[in-house]
Amino acid sequence: MKKTKRIVSLLLISLLAVGMTFMAGCSKKTEPAKSIAVTINDTDIYLNELMYYIMAVESNGAQYDAYYQQFTGTSYWDTEYSEGVTMREQAKEYVMDTAQMYEILYDKAVKAGYTLTDDEKTQAESNADQILSSISEEQLKITGFTKEVLAKVQEKLSVGGKYYQDLIDGFDIDEEEIKASINRDEYRQYNTEYLFIPTTELDENYEYIDLSEEEKAAAKTSITAALDKAKAGEEFSVITEEDDTITTSTLNFAIDDGTAEEAYQEAAVKLENDACTPDIVETETGYYIIKMVDNDSSEAYDQAVEEAISQAQEEAFDAEYQKMKEEYTVTINSDVWDPIVMGETTIVASDASADTITDIPSEDTTAGDSGTDNTGSDGTTDEE
Repeated sequence: MKKTKRIVSLLLISLLAVGMTFMAGCSKKTEPAKSIAVTINDTDIYLNELMYYIMAVESNGAQYDAYYQQFTGTSYWDTEYSEGVTMREQAKEYVMDTAQMYEILYDKAVKAGYTLTDDEKTQAESNADQILSSISEEQLKITGFTKEVLAKVQEKLSVGGKYYQDLIDGFDIDEEEIKASINRDEYRQYNTEYLFIPTTELDENYEYIDLSEEEKAAAKTSITAALDKAKAGEEFSVITEEDDTITTSTLNFAIDDGTAEEAYQEAAVKLENDACTPDIVETETGYYIIKMVDNDSSEAYDQAVEEAISQAQEEAFDAEYQKMKEEYTVTINSDVWDPIVMGETTIVASDASADTITDIPSEDTTAGDSGTDNTGSDGTTDEE
């Protein structure tokens, strides 16, 4: 199996290069361009460079905060990451760890002769321009961003990323042994397609309540008619066009992974490929007609193998990185760094933010384990 090309999550390149839309930030007295935040050996890193990482982490955290504010009335930033440590505190530590790690990776890469191509340098400048064009004048003042600073950060991430990837590829990871250690049967995945009509709805407290008996009867009539059409071979997409009370989508699950409702799972696992449930399947939330697309998909197993390999690579990298750090002296300027408050530096909450949620993040993408800067599942972004 080809080694995964999974650059450490802390790169954040895709997040910031694609373009950012932020709410108004709060002003700071500190001048980022003139304030040394941390010194690594003889290299000073100014606050305006760290603002890149701060903004990236805060932009992800803002998505969660909007969700938390809307559904729980509390701040995501003040939730507990671990005992006695808030997400806000962990995110701040994570940003500093990130900046240190990439400065070290960059330094090691340069000493090893790593460079960027002309195209990569051009891309770094293009990314910088795109970032600058996507933020407000107020945020430019807060962050101290300039094209030179942002292009420098992009170049460091790219060069450091190359060095990181070569380390990963050079580790002696026995992928076949890892693959053999994972039980294929435990990850057997069932890929299904379904027609659905609800018999419940969410109340103002986001709890499911039953529809009226009359509404349930109408739903039963609709899904029964749809079942007849499905048995006749009509495509699910066509059926939903004919009755807009019915929706269609896909649902892939492994046994007891919590993805599918129990009644749905029990009915689906009995199906052969391309077969539909002979009867309507009633769950706690509504009526289903299920079609089996693939009753022995390896997708979940392949993902488990990839994650196990990535984990082994990350553990190997972490061990190597701990050795690297012994060659560097890190001095944090507390006068500059201590006043930074995550969640309040480059963005602030907005009354409108909770009303504009379009996609809830699938996993925590704000802060990683303290001192372990290369773990994608715990990191700031895991979308590389």
